[in-house]
Amino acid sequence: MRILVVEDDPKSARLMKDILELRGYVVIEASNGLSAMRIINDHTPDLIFMDMNLPGMDGITLTKLIKTSTRTSGIPVIALTASAMKGDRRRFIDAGCDDYISKPFHVKDILDSIKKYGKAPELEVIQHPPIILVADDRPENIELIYATLAPMGYNIIKAVNGVQALEKIRSLRPDIALINVFMPELNGIEVCRNIKSDDQFAALPVIMITALNDEDAKMRALSVGADEFLTKPIDRYELMVRVGNLLKIKKNIDNLHNQIMEKTKELHSTVVELQDTNMNIIYKLSRAIEYVDHDTGNHNIRVSRYVKSLAEALGFTRAEVEMMSMASSLHDIGKIGVPSSILLKPAGLTEEEFEQVKKHPGIGFNILENAGSRLLDMAGQIAFTHHERIDGTGYPRGLKTEEIPLAGRITAVADVFDSMTIKRPYRDALSVDQTVEYIKSHAGTQFDQHITDVFVTHLKDILDIKHLLSD
Repeated sequence: MRILVVEDDPKSARLMKDILELRGYVVIEASNGLSAMRIINDHTPDLIFMDMNLPGMDGITLTKLIKTSTRTSGIPVIALTASAMKGDRRRFIDAGCDDYISKPFHVKDILDSIKKYGKAPELEVIQHPPIILVADDRPENIELIYATLAPMGYNIIKAVNGVQALEKIRSLRPDIALINVFMPELNGIEVCRNIKSDDQFAALPVIMITALNDEDAKMRALSVGADEFLTKPIDRYELMVRVGNLLKIKKNIDNLHNQIMEKTKELHSTVVELQDTNMNIIYKLSRAIEYVDHDTGNHNIRVSRYVKSLAEALGFTRAEVEMMSMASSLHDIGKIGVPSSILLKPAGLTEEEFEQVKKHPGIGFNILENAGSRLLDMAGQIAFTHHERIDGTGYPRGLKTEEIPLAGRITAVADVFDSMTIKRPYRDALSVDQTVEYIKSHAGTQFDQHITDVFVTHLKDILDIKHLLSD
């Protein structure tokens, strides 16, 4: 079910989005009446949650427009407002709203409205609320986290020391763990080490709670695989956002894992490799990368299109071009194994952090190897070699010249061009001219000279793709 959330307050919009997406709904967002009207005309949502106090066109005016159009009059509209006065409910209903929720809203209010006015969801919804383990020896810290997360519909379980935390992780299998670094019996670092070294629980997202200036604890937590950090005193909004982000990543990866396992069973029963099955796996895997490193936007899609353009210009057959293009969209799949606190860090990386990043080609290869598919074999080859350099100074193996597979050399040029021309948390985007000059000046050392020449010759096609798929 598609749900449109029309809300100009970023915090309220983010909270609503987290609540809905964690339950399997497709969320479309608008921050004002005009953009909402365009979305309604283009996408026809199944249900609308609308703030009444919007900039420009207010919620009452927008609701009247929706309800007077024969095409959209049947869409249920739920009014949201933080400044309800006597008579407002009647005013909203008279304008055409189907119901009314006061802010701050409760999760139950939202879900009850969907149950009452929405149609059956098209996606499979979560059957139980996400389970969150909070491990801290200070009761007041646990209560703060509980008071913040429980209203969002999460099931909170508590542990007062490291030993108890491990026991509950193994018996209750939570969806995420928030662990204080300093705890009796077994400290948080050792708890995280135990979790991440056990194949059964290694995928469990772990948020470490540290003191504000304790960089040593952060580095030790990072070295044992912590996914995120929260510093004391805990900011409640930051807590909600970080938990919501990690739960969405975990849900996406869990769904992906289940789909891959199911597809693997199907492939064992047939000798025919179906093209549409391969495309579906590639799409789902590339979407998983975006959830881990969401600041890159359409990066994976653009890189695959650049590779397609270059492969065509280099004279590959149509089948080879399509395979290389699809496979290259997974060049960064190994970033699933790199903590998001590193990938999204708004500053330069330390040496230790960069060493973590340099593991992603090997992780990607391990994910994709021996999949019984030529397409995924090529994807693994590209993932493993797209950071190698012609002069042998790249990583992870220091390959050079012809030792680097051609698909890896092509993807290297496409990846660097797109990466340098998009904004990242730690730097602004470089101009196209600066980036092209960099690639030309590093031909023969970092990049294959012939591929660079083809790239420059077909730059107009590359720029057309960039414009078409801009974020």
